[in-house]
Amino acid sequence: MEKYIQLAKELGMVNAKIISSKEICFDIRAILKCRWGCEDFLNQTIRCHPRDTTFQERVEMIKRYNHILLVHSNDARTLSEAVLEIEKAAFLDGYYFAFAIRFCNLCRACAVKEGKPCPTPEKVRPCDQSFGIDVYKTARNLGFPCEVLQCKESTQNRYGFVLID
Repeated sequence: MEKYIQLAKELGMVNAKIISSKEICFDIRAILKCRWGCEDFLNQTIRCHPRDTTFQERVEMIKRYNHILLVHSNDARTLSEAVLEIEKAAFLDGYYFAFAIRFCNLCRACAVKEGKPCPTPEKVRPCDQSFGIDVYKTARNLGFPCEVLQCKESTQNRYGFVLID
């Protein structure tokens, strides 16, 4: 698993840590932010479609994993790219259930928001909030910085997860 921490750092991530599913904090209220606090959900974009799974099913999915890489970055786009790269590396290493969870920020401007088809639908992964993950509490409990930004100039702390089994 150390290989994936190292890969995250090589991809420019601030930090990465292997955690267990027991260290992820779930809270159904995160789905409130997903469904009513995000402009994308109302439009049912490819980035936010729940794929007909319940909160309980999504929690159970994550709890089946023994190794989860928590990835920390200050840039949303590079984080989205990195978790996909790590997912691919883990898959090629034989972890065929490897899967990234991270709100998609791959394109500078989302084509779907402009009424066009997504140019990379195979790379879209679900958002952590749609899985009911309380990212703030999870990150803080693990010693990572995660605060509500008070202004646009503040340093962003972004997080993604790569499920590896």
